[in-house]
Amino acid sequence: MSVLTAEKAERILSDAPEQHHFRLHMGTNIRNLKELAEALEIMADRTFFHHVGDGKNDFSSWIKEVVGDPELAEKIKKLDSKNAMVKTIRSRLHYLETKPSEYEILKNDFMRMGINDFAVGALVGFIVGVIIAAVL
Repeated sequence: MSVLTAEKAERILSDAPEQHHFRLHMGTNIRNLKELAEALEIMADRTFFHHVGDGKNDFSSWIKEVVGDPELAEKIKKLDSKNAMVKTIRSRLHYLETKPSEYEILKNDFMRMGINDFAVGALVGFIVGVIIAAVL
């Protein structure tokens, strides 16, 4: 399993190229995970079971091969309930949408270190200043 970076999360959340949209049994095209979750919420059972069942899960295959999220694909592979699938996809969407970039993580770490360094420097400077003032 590869490391999920913010950049990879962004790719997973983006629209699939038009030739790789998921085409539902009844003709609707789905471009991304958010649209898949929305479609599943209102999808007729007949349409859902056209794509899921008898050892297949077209949604899982599309997520793995087109969207590029094998982790989510594996989670929904054996689900045979629209509600469970929607819940799992929405949970993954929330995680992907809140994934901070490496730049943001490094920036926050640097700022924390900078604040600590500043506090230590100010304290040392104050002590040295007091000693110098006492000596003079």
